[in-house]
Amino acid sequence: MSRGHVLGAIALLVALGAGCQQPYRVGEYVLVQWEEGGPAYPAYVVEVKGRTRFRVHFDGYESRWDEDVSMERILGRVRGPVAAPPPPPKVAAAAGLPPQPSSSAATAAPYRAGERVRVMWRGSPYAATILEVVATDRFIVHYEGYEAAWDEPIHIDRIVTK
Repeated sequence: MSRGHVLGAIALLVALGAGCQQPYRVGEYVLVQWEEGGPAYPAYVVEVKGRTRFRVHFDGYESRWDEDVSMERILGRVRGPVAAPPPPPKVAAAAGLPPQPSSSAATAAPYRAGERVRVMWRGSPYAATILEVVATDRFIVHYEGYEAAWDEPIHIDRIVTK
């Protein structure tokens, strides 16, 4: 067998091994990234939605926070105990927990968590409440009278001054 055939066979075996990733099953304990770039939380797979989509229940949280996630957000199976980070800001706000200071920049921001503001969205101002100060010029807001699904991070230039 020539060297080219050996290298080709090795490449084929590596490719086959990568494609044989064992899928997650209902009941497995996994680590799931909360939103893009966010911290990871332990969760249970409660439903397989497809080859790469799963419904998960975050350990220690109410079922209303269950979420459909893609394979990319599942960081792997959990082996042993896991210390979860503090709840994400919108989960803490919904549970009525006091906001956690996110950084020293938050104290220098012109607005504070819990403060009511008006935010421009598609050319119209909407009443909103600041849920979290992300940076001196970035905030997460909740629009009054709308579901939490509409909460979003905004830049300070979208806040309308009185």
